[in-house]
Amino acid sequence: MTMSDDVALISADDGEESRSARIGIGDYVHAILRDHITLVAMIFLLILLIFTLGAEFLAPYEPVGLNLRDRLLPPGTIGRNGDFYLFGTDELGRDLFTRLIYGARVSVSVGVLGALLSSLVGVSAGLMAGYHGGWFEDIVMRLVDGMLSLPSLLIALFVLFILGGGFGNLVLVFLVLHWMVFARMARGLALNARNATYVQAARAQGCKSGRIIFRHILPNVMAPILVLFTLEIAVLILSEASLSFLGFGVQPPDASWGLMIADGRAHIRSAWWLVLFPGLAIFLTALSLNLIAGWARAVTDPVQRWRWLAKRPKAGAKT
Repeated sequence: MTMSDDVALISADDGEESRSARIGIGDYVHAILRDHITLVAMIFLLILLIFTLGAEFLAPYEPVGLNLRDRLLPPGTIGRNGDFYLFGTDELGRDLFTRLIYGARVSVSVGVLGALLSSLVGVSAGLMAGYHGGWFEDIVMRLVDGMLSLPSLLIALFVLFILGGGFGNLVLVFLVLHWMVFARMARGLALNARNATYVQAARAQGCKSGRIIFRHILPNVMAPILVLFTLEIAVLILSEASLSFLGFGVQPPDASWGLMIADGRAHIRSAWWLVLFPGLAIFLTALSLNLIAGWARAVTDPVQRWRWLAKRPKAGAKT
């Protein structure tokens, strides 16, 4: 190899380092704008978040307001009192659009809060198990293996049958049944990171293990954890819908998407909109979360991210 080849390799390495140093928030924003499917998914979730947070101001009617004179009206119908029902009404004359908005608050809140608590417990246990090893790792991983071998839906039904349904009990059940997923991933990431150069440097400076785990290792392994967190929100939304459909989740008169489907199945032939709209809301929310998780996985992967973050040359620009 000649000296010119060495210079070329050094300049190429410098170019890679300078490219990685130039990655900022603007690059990710441009990547989102170029990926139209991910952009649509993010816009949908943003609209859903706005309606969820501002349900009291954006919902046209009361979610539990009964009007038996306008029961089972199809979408786009004007009621006897002049009320317009965008998505129709249910068997008790309640506006379905309003119920969807308030149902989104319950379903999304259960998914986000359940995934958040599960990630806090699971990531903490997994990182400490992977970093320390020994008997603590054996206990955590055997507990993870045992929990993962159990049928989660049956366990959830059994626990909710004893404790009763409701928002708080659902979050508690999801915490118990889903922390292991985060623990297993975090343990593997900690195993790869505990002998890294920056961890050895922190040990040499006398940092305690807790500071090394949560101040040095955790920020460097956050990307795959955030991807898993996004996927778990979708999983928990589907789980809440399943449990509420079976009668073990959110209880009437509160609204949730799964409970709305359960209430509408008796009228599925004559009032199809009672099942279609909440089912479509669940489908679009879960699909959007999965699309965003896939995009986040790609842009945080050092091998794939240049395909997403590289700026495309302008039309007519010289190469």
